[in-house]
Amino acid sequence: MPEIQDTIAAPSLEGAVSAAEWTLRCELAAAHRLVAHFVFVDMTYNHISARCPDNPEHFLVKADNVFMEQVTASNLVKYDLSGRQVSPSPWKASPAAYNVHASVLAARPEIMAAVHTHSPANLAVSAQAEGLMPLTQQAMRFYERIAYYPNEVDDTTREGTDLMARALGDRWVMILENHGALVCGTTVAEAYIYHHFFELACRAQIGALAGGAKVKMPSRETCIERARKFGRVGAYDSKSRDWVASMALVEQKYPDYRN
Repeated sequence: MPEIQDTIAAPSLEGAVSAAEWTLRCELAAAHRLVAHFVFVDMTYNHISARCPDNPEHFLVKADNVFMEQVTASNLVKYDLSGRQVSPSPWKASPAAYNVHASVLAARPEIMAAVHTHSPANLAVSAQAEGLMPLTQQAMRFYERIAYYPNEVDDTTREGTDLMARALGDRWVMILENHGALVCGTTVAEAYIYHHFFELACRAQIGALAGGAKVKMPSRETCIERARKFGRVGAYDSKSRDWVASMALVEQKYPDYRN
């Protein structure tokens, strides 16, 4: 069996790709490290993608044999929107990864990044008939802004993921019933930050319902106002305070993300 390091080490692509792509690779690698830091995810099966700045028909995604905490700027792999790997690499993504992200990015040109995870919290909410309830301020960000997709088709196939992309419609967050979550953004920072809020909302819901007490539901008017104020598309970029703090954490704890 090969050593773990042998499966993830990559010659640095800094200087071999454009400056814009290298910046994106670093941000995308950092986002993977942050999800691994804060969220318990499903082995190698969760991914974040980002559309390439030099060619919007190409995107970067995690290789299939790499945990999120092992992602670096150079071991990310590049695919086109048909699901074909377009840059030489010793790694490849899994069909589920490149099909999900290719389908979503192809269907929605305004989406620049997408996070797909199976965490204990979002899996639990995805199994509840009510979906995400507006029990907290974090959940209210997504009030009446969530698409739902039934777990009926094999989503490792392009046919299945095209159905998933159609179910997303014009929304930016989707609960994959009995499966997990998909959170999209106009930047890597936005997709990551909204996924973080979504994860917090799911954890709070599971905790509140498990407590056994009657939960207090806010008014619809309150939910609509909170979603309008805090759920705006295009609210987060590389200069947003949450992303700046997040990048500082990655630099401190996981500096090899730039490899």
